Amino acid sequence: MAQELYRRAKRAEARAARDDDRRRIRLEFFRDTLTAGLGSLRVLHEGGASGLASVQGHARLIDGILQALFRLVAADAVAQGLAPSPVVLVALGGYGRAELHPSSDIDVMVIHDGDLSPFVQRITQEILYTLWDLGLQVGHSLRSLTDCVAIARTDFPSRTSMQEARHLAGSRRLFNRFRRVLAENVYRRDFAQFLETALAERDERYRKYGASPYIGEPNIKESAGGLRDVHTAMWLGATKFGARTLRELAEKGVISAREQRLAEEALTFLWRVRNELHFLAGHKNDVLARDVQPEIAKRFGYGDDETSLGVEKFMRDYYLHARAVHRVSRRLIARCREGLSRRASAARRHRQAALADGLVFFDGRLHLAEADPRTFAEDRTRLMKVFWHLHRLGGELSSDLERAVEDSLELVDDAFRAAPVVRDLFLEICRNWGRVAPTLREMHELGLLGRYLPEFGALTCLVQYDVYHKFSADQHSLLAVENLEALAPGQSAESEGAAQVFSTIERPDLLLLGMLLHDIGKAQGHGHVAKGIPLVRRLTRRLALPAADAAALEFLVAHHLTMSHTAQRRDLHDPKTVEDFAATVRDPQSLGMLYLLTYADMRAVGPGVMTGWQAAMLFDLYTLTLARLTGGEAARPTRTQLTDRVYTAIRDDASRQAVMGHLAMMSDRYLAGTGVQRIAEHLRLVEQLQAEGAPVVTELFPHPDLGTSDLVVVTRDLPGLFAALAGTLAANGVNVMSAQIHTRGDGVAIDTFQVSDPLGAAVTSAAHWARTLESLQAVLSGERRVEDLLGERPSKRSREVPVVESRPKVAVDNQLSDSHTVVEVKSPDRPGLLYLITRTLSASGLDIASARIATEIDQACDTFYVTDRAGHKVTDETAIARIREALEDALMKPL
Repeated sequence: MAQELYRRAKRAEARAARDDDRRRIRLEFFRDTLTAGLGSLRVLHEGGASGLASVQGHARLIDGILQALFRLVAADAVAQGLAPSPVVLVALGGYGRAELHPSSDIDVMVIHDGDLSPFVQRITQEILYTLWDLGLQVGHSLRSLTDCVAIARTDFPSRTSMQEARHLAGSRRLFNRFRRVLAENVYRRDFAQFLETALAERDERYRKYGASPYIGEPNIKESAGGLRDVHTAMWLGATKFGARTLRELAEKGVISAREQRLAEEALTFLWRVRNELHFLAGHKNDVLARDVQPEIAKRFGYGDDETSLGVEKFMRDYYLHARAVHRVSRRLIARCREGLSRRASAARRHRQAALADGLVFFDGRLHLAEADPRTFAEDRTRLMKVFWHLHRLGGELSSDLERAVEDSLELVDDAFRAAPVVRDLFLEICRNWGRVAPTLREMHELGLLGRYLPEFGALTCLVQYDVYHKFSADQHSLLAVENLEALAPGQSAESEGAAQVFSTIERPDLLLLGMLLHDIGKAQGHGHVAKGIPLVRRLTRRLALPAADAAALEFLVAHHLTMSHTAQRRDLHDPKTVEDFAATVRDPQSLGMLYLLTYADMRAVGPGVMTGWQAAMLFDLYTLTLARLTGGEAARPTRTQLTDRVYTAIRDDASRQAVMGHLAMMSDRYLAGTGVQRIAEHLRLVEQLQAEGAPVVTELFPHPDLGTSDLVVVTRDLPGLFAALAGTLAANGVNVMSAQIHTRGDGVAIDTFQVSDPLGAAVTSAAHWARTLESLQAVLSGERRVEDLLGERPSKRSREVPVVESRPKVAVDNQLSDSHTVVEVKSPDRPGLLYLITRTLSASGLDIASARIATEIDQACDTFYVTDRAGHKVTDETAIARIREALEDALMKPL
């Protein structure tokens, strides 16, 4: 290509009458060449060209331009009377590896032999000016051999960049001297220091861009499992073993042929994705952000089907390839590190007593006693024994042992899965807590866990594309296992209750196995709970677990969402809620295991997804249910006893007669669900309302540890009060999570809302609350309309909310409560939704007694306990149908 470009450029320049014309024609020629070449590369990419073909094709295009340009400017310099001197143009870094992407920098270096002659200066200037005029991003340097050695010794990026140098044009002899001088004076002299620096750079990169290959928005170059992992490993491998390519490493036995294949397949996939990112952005962009993932999946031909979205399939492939890159790179680095202390390790190895099962443990690693490929074939149970020993001893597996396990996975067949000795080894790992999570994670990374439990293996890198789930299904389950193991007393105030429950569990191995398997139905698409039940039944039959153990596992899989849904969507102070939930769990052991599984599951969804308030609600449900199961429910005080307690708490602010009158006007539900101190606060607020004659009085009780505040609103009752309050709070950026609505016999409403600010924290800003109170007073006095306040709220969304296309789901249930009808609404979340729902319920002649407001992914899941105006449940089917129709109709329209 370079020869042809040179000839064509010479022919084009022959038309020039002057030097200025010749330079202009030359620039136009190379600009046209570059534009046409880049256009062809994009067409090839869009036509499905592999990542390897694309990056190498781009490098060849730039090679041709630079090589032709070098010949032209060298000839110009000679023609102008400059004496030639040794000089070479080399490609560095990614360009040196022949890996160029659409917006990659072009890193080049001009090397001279110590004589910075006018000839060298002219060549350097003409090449750089031309590249800049072409609009290329150029990284450049001009150095002597002595300069190269000096900077390679002191600057890590320069050293690694020069380590990948590739000859482009000029003196081959000088280029060979350059490589030899660096090898003799740098690469062979300080490998230990180079290794330390490279690993420190990697660790810093992980801290900045993510240390896991499974993060939701990876930097395809810098995150763990990205391209830089391979670069780091190859720098070290080239220095230690003298191999510059994966193929050379495999030929030297440093990596296996399988690892070479996996790494090459992963690299060409990552290169193709990075090309697409650059094309989409129109500039360098290496972040695979959520908003571009669906578009790339579509362009790469990933389509939706009945079990998964195209973007989920694409991201699953990404994670599988990133995992391969991460694993092969880590193993290559381990080989480099092992070589540093081989003699000392050999001496220690002979001093160590060999373990059973063909294994030996030294230097904190488990090794094969002999490099015999028949080790596992002769006794397949040794595959599980490797991890049994690892779990017992701690430490790590040597890279040779890791490779041997991977190469023996075909031995895991139905007979292996059904073998009692293998089952017992696996369950013993699960039973001995402390290192279960890292052992299972290592087993999973090497492929044994998924082969032994194929129901779990189907979750490998399975992506759920939504804003709720931050991890793939397998990583979520393994993280949940970690969360279980972390439930040691004293770890944190947030987990103290869970840690206390953990100490009561009789079969932690079943709990852990249930945690590992709770989401196995997700591999079969939507409705994963129901789909997981037959899978866990098949698994327990295959393992020949006792009937009671199998039933416990099935219970955990079948009900792993039940407790969180009950805690977040039901009124825990309604006796029927606890009664029904207790009937589901049946006994304290099942309750404790389900509570811990639910707690760990919610915490493993993603950072900050489980709030302190949710954790508190979950623990409240546990304690209330445990009391019912064990007969430990405290007797409710009589009204007289409650009067005495409240009067003692409020003696200085109200008379005993006022306390008696307040309690006499409140419902049994209020008395059962409200503490003495809170009743006293309510009475003070009622006295304040009556004394001041204000339309509303409020009190805010922040709970920073829960991320919520209790807002108590005392005002005179009126139709649609809940809707007015909810709408006003929404207009002021206050999120409602639950509410308890009570009205005294004299028409004074005492409503309590559990609220948070827009960031999910307790409302503590005095200025924010002052504005909210001002709005409440204006709405309740009739000065302002809720709709106007909502319309004025600043939002990134359009002020005009579009008509919702998908219909909401409305359920009306009279079995969940003995005293109230329960209305459940599931609808796409949007500003003002709670106001729309409650306004419609009020217009339908319903009074709201309590509410639970939850959000799952992008869906609002709101539950309301209601009665008619007479305080009765709604049982007439026609009335129920009207309520359902009214809600569905209202929620399909703009606010």
